[in-house]
Amino acid sequence: MKKISCFALLILFSAFFTFAQSNNTRVFTIFTSYGCGCTGSGGAPETFTTHEEVMEELRESCTGIDFIEWEGNHPSALAELTNHKNSYDGVLIIGRLNGDYRLAFTGLPTIVVYNLFEFMDAQPYHLFATGKMPEESVLKGGKGYTGGRILTAQLDRRNLASPAVREAMFNDLVDKIRLIQVVKELRQTRILMIKNHENETIASVNYRGDHNQSFPEGFNETYLSNFTDLFGVEIVTVEPHEFFEAYQTTDIRKAEEIADEWVSNARKVTASMPEIVKTARAYLAMDELREKYDCNAVSTHIRTVSGSGELAERFWPGVALELGFKTRGIMAVCQNYPDLLISQVLAYLMTGRPSMLADFMYDIHNSTEIVLHSGIPINPYGDERRVPYSIVPHAESPVRDIPEEPGSSTGLTAEWPEGETVTLWEIHSLLKRVRLHTGEIVDGHAIYTGGEDLDDVMCTAKIIVKHDDIKKIQREFQPYLYGIHLNATLGDMREQLKDIAVFLGLDVIETDR
Repeated sequence: MKKISCFALLILFSAFFTFAQSNNTRVFTIFTSYGCGCTGSGGAPETFTTHEEVMEELRESCTGIDFIEWEGNHPSALAELTNHKNSYDGVLIIGRLNGDYRLAFTGLPTIVVYNLFEFMDAQPYHLFATGKMPEESVLKGGKGYTGGRILTAQLDRRNLASPAVREAMFNDLVDKIRLIQVVKELRQTRILMIKNHENETIASVNYRGDHNQSFPEGFNETYLSNFTDLFGVEIVTVEPHEFFEAYQTTDIRKAEEIADEWVSNARKVTASMPEIVKTARAYLAMDELREKYDCNAVSTHIRTVSGSGELAERFWPGVALELGFKTRGIMAVCQNYPDLLISQVLAYLMTGRPSMLADFMYDIHNSTEIVLHSGIPINPYGDERRVPYSIVPHAESPVRDIPEEPGSSTGLTAEWPEGETVTLWEIHSLLKRVRLHTGEIVDGHAIYTGGEDLDDVMCTAKIIVKHDDIKKIQREFQPYLYGIHLNATLGDMREQLKDIAVFLGLDVIETDR
């Protein structure tokens, strides 16, 4: 097994977790078998990778993780996990379970590793995946298994496979261990939610149905309870007046410096400078509140800097969130959708890449999905690279065609790279589901060539995504159940999302399969 480090991305998260990352992730670790099928071989082969060597390589590769090795037997390990479950963030079992599977069903994120060329008679993969023993099982009785959050991996400790394959096995295990760390970090998130008005319904703009449908009584309480139970994440709500007060006390000179920087780095600017400065002041106000309440993620549906209702006081926050927060590794969305924001936090923890909050529409005849909103990350790779972007008047402003008019505000458009895979997805805490599909980014200007410029149609920020079976994805559109927004994250996250869903207790729906 090659000694590697799969945690270089952790350096990208320093801004995100300096407030909370105070201790390492603790993984209960136990070897339950020898690691090789030694029957008839006279003992372990000369090339065998020992327990000590496995742990040495894992410790070298897994920064920020403490592997707590259990030296006792299987029953004592089960007693330890039963009695001190809260002392651990996850469980790593390397070897056979020998007919007692309870060690894998503690409810903690668990990885069960099969040692290649050991007999597989004691590795019930279907039970690990489903948590259910079939009723028609030939063998009767036994234990009931519930609450399992189990991923599986394998190692070739006899070193019979090629070096490349052995390395792939080890990397897969390291990546899955990393997900235990992600779950812990996710639970340390604090979301700042700046409300638009006092009695605001959470995610009210997201869900759409017929005119006879309405939100059930106690929706906010139910939503927040499910959200907190599922993720362990705290939401700090702030009333509009706090934002207005913070805005009035912002340092205008500093806001002008920020606006100048945004403009100097842009490919094109058609929004007016006073509106860009207004957006920068709003960014400073939101950041002040974020620091005041010790939060590391931001959502807001606020659309005014004063609450006066006057057009001149209107603003839309997309540019502030994308050019301000996300370039610093702080996830932020311009509508109060906790599920979509926590999805962006999760994507950033797993990949180091920010995501785009988006509406979407399906074009059946061009086999495309049009992903659009008023903001889009200019750093979709999550590193120092920046894609070309333009600052324009906001699409929803009634004076968008008169940029110099107060209230024309700011919007953003950027060019994500063609030919790249993109993952389109969202989490639903009420339903305990993840929905996802993937596609390929294409040049929308080459597809939509007639009439007005594609950038000027509806929301300015757009990604055009090609799909093999757009009709299948369209058939899954249920706005009254799943809402009308999703996230777009550069890259193919399918397998990562399916794995992390296991640890979070979520079902997965692949809408393109």
